[in-house]
Amino acid sequence: MKKVFLLSQVLFAINIIILIIIPAIFLILFNIFPNLDSSENGLGAYPLACFIWGIAGLMLTIPFAVVMAITYAIYKKYNNH
Repeated sequence: MKKVFLLSQVLFAINIIILIIIPAIFLILFNIFPNLDSSENGLGAYPLACFIWGIAGLMLTIPFAVVMAITYAIYKKYNNH
């Protein structure tokens, strides 16, 4: 039970990283190196793709993480080993 709970939280964290950290890194790189093409036809497509993948992943992992957190809390409450 604990392994499945941990897996659900790790998947949730990975999607948060995809949604927030990777586009932020690209935006910092675009500010540091202004000669990079940050339009939709250049490298600007990658932060947009990470944003879309992050949202789609969160739509799958948020319900799974919530259900597993509730299930794990109930399991810990009634299983006092």
